[in-house]
Amino acid sequence: MEKIFWSDYTTNEIKNIISEEDPLVIITVGATEQHGTHLPLNTDTDLGFNIAQRIAKNSPVKTLILPPVWAGFSPHHMDFSGTITLKQKTLFNVVYDIIESIIQHGISKIIILNSHGGNMSLLKTVVDEVGINHNISPILVTYWHLISSQINAIRKSEMGGMGHACELETSLKMVFSPQDVQEDLMEDVMIPENEFFSVDMFAKNKIGIYQPFKNWSESGQIGAPTLASVETGEKILENIIEQFTELIKLEWVDEDVNEKNN
Repeated sequence: MEKIFWSDYTTNEIKNIISEEDPLVIITVGATEQHGTHLPLNTDTDLGFNIAQRIAKNSPVKTLILPPVWAGFSPHHMDFSGTITLKQKTLFNVVYDIIESIIQHGISKIIILNSHGGNMSLLKTVVDEVGINHNISPILVTYWHLISSQINAIRKSEMGGMGHACELETSLKMVFSPQDVQEDLMEDVMIPENEFFSVDMFAKNKIGIYQPFKNWSESGQIGAPTLASVETGEKILENIIEQFTELIKLEWVDEDVNEKNN
């Protein structure tokens, strides 16, 4: 079986792969933070890293996965035991330095696969700075954004049901790491939306706000995990992988074909 993890190769093997196959490299950026009473602290990192593996196995180009960045920007979860947060400048430097390292080795095809909402704004700044300084633009994908057009046909919950340790994350955990899901401890916490803002992952919010999660929920959980299922998780995953495959084709396969034809 072909190895997909960057760190499984020797230095000479990586050098040859870069020179001969021009691989795509995926950097997963997650978090170690509370996910309510029924999911573990590893949820964001676990989901992102598992999704990356499915992408690599289905990718139309040679794809390698770096070790995950397991801590993110999570001060809004620090009222709950176990959460670890980095400062924004620390996370910026970690991700930027990783990208700068692989660029120095000859990598130009880069996806940052984000699996934590608190990282989104900061990682966009990383992409901007890499583009300014290296004339290479990594593609930033927060995985659930790719299926915004498909999610209403998949979800069982109403708006507000996919927030944090919710129907979506619990369903994906049931697929990847069912041993981590404590179904007897699930509870639904639905936060009413208004015309400007909703906590749902797929809300088209008109405003951005900062709110400690303790203010939203005593348990730290938002949404409807009781509606989660393996079937829903598999549908979500299938759509995510389809969208990633199309993205890779559009960005790199079609580009390579056009270059050869010119």
